[in-house]
Amino acid sequence: MRYIVEGDVIFHTGSPESSGTLVNIGRYGMLVRTNVLVPEGTILRVGFTVDEYPAELQGRSQVVRTSADLLAIQFLGEVRGMPQLLLWLERENVPWAGQDTPEGCSLLQSPQASEAGPASSALQEEREELEAILPLLDAMG
Repeated sequence: MRYIVEGDVIFHTGSPESSGTLVNIGRYGMLVRTNVLVPEGTILRVGFTVDEYPAELQGRSQVVRTSADLLAIQFLGEVRGMPQLLLWLERENVPWAGQDTPEGCSLLQSPQASEAGPASSALQEEREELEAILPLLDAMG
């Protein structure tokens, strides 16, 4: 599953450090909002935190899609601590945005609100915004 979360992302495309915010995350990748332009195929070192989760996670990744101010990032290999984070997100009943697959970090349509669990109006707005841009990302794929 891809969980709708908030958090901070730091990524390196070489020596300069860039930042963004998490939109959603799953076992195989994440969607990041940033005003930094990074070409598809770029290999990144990423460090990220999920709000209210006590640990920072790090790993290698690759940009698989871009759109306006978004980067779809696929993890290259297992991110240490990811299984624990995903269990925590599930236990906390964090809303989710679809299935997470290893094939190109696929981003799917969001489930209906009744399936997603409780969500604040801010998360609902974020979900609607994602639904509007996901077809664009899929078309780029």
